[in-house]
Amino acid sequence: MSTSTSPSTFLSSKATALESAHAVPVSEARAAQIPLQTFNLPTFPPEAFTAGLTSLILTSDIKLDEYQPLLEQPFSVPDLPQTITSLTLELFSLGYPPGFLTELGKKLSGIKSLTLYSQLLAGTTSYSKDDAVTFFRFQTQLRELHLLDVFGPKGFYAELAGRVSPSLRFLEVNFTYRHSDPQFLGSVPSKEIVEFLKRGGGGGAGLLGLTASISAPDITDDEDDREGTEMGILPVEKGHGEGLVDALKDVGREMVMLDVTMFEVSVEQVKIIISSCPKVKILGLTVTVDKGWGEVFEVLGQDGKGAGVEVLELVGVPGKEFAESIKEGESSGLSKDILDGVVVAGCKGLKSVKVSVLRTRSEMWVLDGEEWKLKK
Repeated sequence: MSTSTSPSTFLSSKATALESAHAVPVSEARAAQIPLQTFNLPTFPPEAFTAGLTSLILTSDIKLDEYQPLLEQPFSVPDLPQTITSLTLELFSLGYPPGFLTELGKKLSGIKSLTLYSQLLAGTTSYSKDDAVTFFRFQTQLRELHLLDVFGPKGFYAELAGRVSPSLRFLEVNFTYRHSDPQFLGSVPSKEIVEFLKRGGGGGAGLLGLTASISAPDITDDEDDREGTEMGILPVEKGHGEGLVDALKDVGREMVMLDVTMFEVSVEQVKIIISSCPKVKILGLTVTVDKGWGEVFEVLGQDGKGAGVEVLELVGVPGKEFAESIKEGESSGLSKDILDGVVVAGCKGLKSVKVSVLRTRSEMWVLDGEEWKLKK
């Protein structure tokens, strides 16, 4: 589940895989990573058009003091191999020149998997926002969309939800928590993300998998780096979970993966989610925990409605009683008895469980044969 991996870790693993690969002739390459210092893409050699290239990563290597002027200069997007079905755009912190994404979308209209990382996708003007939306109009085959630390103006995510291809089946939206920014949670478009779910209403094909999460920043040894020394996260405003739960009542029946740890839900809302998503196998929830984990697991095992869940993550938002017990030194984690009990009660498919208190004090249990073991 993406909740255990921050966007920076996710992208670095992709880059490491490319860097560690042995150099291969252009005619045999299946993936290409291109650092850009301008918005002029290089011309691909003829061999690249017959090699079966399937993955392209464009990474901004533009200096910050040169970025803004480049947004007002001409750009070029040459012909690109039509075999490319996976595209990653990363670190374009100030967005793109108006028209650039439209041209890129025209040249790559067969994308099935799109990853956007650490950027202002909509830029800073109405022209650049329209350009971003137009790009998605060309992506009629898109099935997977990963938006990692992608910010936009109010209403942008909702507009995107209305423009994205009906073929979309898996959506990931993740933000890294910013302890240094008091306005951070206000910039997370949690309500607008729910609009992607509503696309499947009225009997239409909708999402099979949704991740909407907030990751804790990577921990560093730099004492001056507040993001690297402060731990944990906060979910978005509690009331935002109501729209999510209501949407799942209509479209949750076919969901197989649901990680909505960005939202805080109550134990009663957990009941509704489990009932609305009978096919879910991977489940991640942020739950208000008043007394302890037992109250959440009791609901999960009720009437066998959680029988299909195999991978579970629970992020606890401690109520007064639970918070006091933690302060007094009691464990904030699970006990084997709780796990055994919930399996007997109904979650017979459960194979791994991760719990944390606002992404601190985390622990993970895995089923080894017939016995639950705490993973070190």
